[in-house]
Amino acid sequence: MPDHNSSASTVPTAGNRLAEATLGGGDASRPYHSLALDPIETGAWGKVDVWSDRIGGWLNPILIKEARQSLKSKQFLVIFFTLLFASWAWTILGIVINSPDVYYTPTGQSLLSGYYLILAIPLMGLVPIVAFRSLAAELDDGTFEMLAITQLSATRIVWGKLNSAMLQMLIYFAAIVPCLAFSYLLRGISLPSILYLLAFVFGVAFLLTTFGLLLATLTNHRAVQTFTLLGLVGVIVFSQFLCGAFVLGDILGDRMSFDLGTLIDTSYFYAIGLSFAAMFLMAAAARIAPVTENRSTGLRWMMLIQQSIWILVMVALTVRYSDVEPINFGSTMIGLYWLIVGTLMLGESKELSPRVQRGLPRTYLSRMFLTWLYPGPGTGFMFAICSGCAGLLVLSAFGDFAEINGLSRRRNTTSGLIFAMIMAGYLLGYLSVIRLLTMPLARRFGSSFVLPLVIGLLVMFTALVTPLILHFMLTGGPPRSYEVLEAPNWAWTWEHAINRRFDPGIATLIFVVGAMVFAINLFFLFREFRYRRIAVPRRVLADEAVDAN
Repeated sequence: MPDHNSSASTVPTAGNRLAEATLGGGDASRPYHSLALDPIETGAWGKVDVWSDRIGGWLNPILIKEARQSLKSKQFLVIFFTLLFASWAWTILGIVINSPDVYYTPTGQSLLSGYYLILAIPLMGLVPIVAFRSLAAELDDGTFEMLAITQLSATRIVWGKLNSAMLQMLIYFAAIVPCLAFSYLLRGISLPSILYLLAFVFGVAFLLTTFGLLLATLTNHRAVQTFTLLGLVGVIVFSQFLCGAFVLGDILGDRMSFDLGTLIDTSYFYAIGLSFAAMFLMAAAARIAPVTENRSTGLRWMMLIQQSIWILVMVALTVRYSDVEPINFGSTMIGLYWLIVGTLMLGESKELSPRVQRGLPRTYLSRMFLTWLYPGPGTGFMFAICSGCAGLLVLSAFGDFAEINGLSRRRNTTSGLIFAMIMAGYLLGYLSVIRLLTMPLARRFGSSFVLPLVIGLLVMFTALVTPLILHFMLTGGPPRSYEVLEAPNWAWTWEHAINRRFDPGIATLIFVVGAMVFAINLFFLFREFRYRRIAVPRRVLADEAVDAN
């Protein structure tokens, strides 16, 4: 029988050659530590060692570091064993409560409801908070600077944190899946319902975790981090109630049929959710990337992809249900979306680093269309306005096309084109006013997304209450019906346009006023037109050639 150890020692592997070497010299020499040696490449277990070593080297180092830290932490052990104990306790309690009917009648549905609550708290509550604290602690404790000087990019750092959170989710799933199988054996619940529940919980937990990672990068100030953590907790609590009502009411209440239509609706939910998760991750990576990097172009392409997905989903819902009601809802969300992201983009720095300027478009035609994808508040403003108006035009055109060609069984109270004109007018007007107020204050207080966000909230509140005050001053009482004086009141205008036939004259007035305020902003865009592509220095080309080789 061959000696495995002796045959291994005769193979001239890199590990053996390194084992023969020593550290130091003379009497102080000592062999390398065993962990510093390559695995022995002989035998089946040797190949397993080699492949394990290669997989370990391929994995994200942040994932390995976070997994080691989290799996050894008391917090993980407490949550995991609490989850196990709660599962066992609910299993015993559920059997006792349903006895003796558990032997004769289906009781799996009631047990699965309890298992859902036990699983939802750690997955949709604790994992996002742990991911938030993990990344916020790197920024707060100063350890992020050590990561920044390594070859790890900002995207890999964020993905490492996310992968660590997903690993914890899988461990929690592994702990409770046997209980879900037990509830299936008790009858009363179908296997598709259990799989749909797991996919739904995982999808929501994944989205909340990416949102938590984004919130962690907003600031490294401890006091502000406390407020962002409270905001994350508020979103988690709201999501828990919303998802609990959906799961307990529809999935476990047998009000869903798992046919092709349900799969299509689920694909809509996942397409929109994944686009937001991708955007949150890209935004988090952009927040911690060096200031010399281009942190905007990828995000703006992602916004265009999100808008395309949203329009396709609204069109698909209109065709499937033969109802144009999703068109005006989709237009509302497009206007609100571009107003929010446009306000946030107004907080970007005006300066372009030489590295970013080396990537600017070359030709006149490409500059005309692609300049708005590059960093800067002015380019962000134009990008939001143009993208929002284009999305509203496409969606409203399809809505009117569906009504004219009989694709819908009913007509909207306000036509899609009139409704899109109202949304476009508000987007043009409000975002333009926010930019005009932000520009002088940004010179005094510096560029920050907080400043335009606060100004935006004040503008929206002022537009809401000013018509009411004017009406009270003119008539001595509150308005009893919608009039042209209420045009700045975005809330009343939206409600009136959704439920009643809106006056085209007032809609045109809203659009024209918004376009006039937008035209004033065009006089402050000369800086963006002056930027030109600069040549790449020879030293940079030489470094890139060395890195490529």
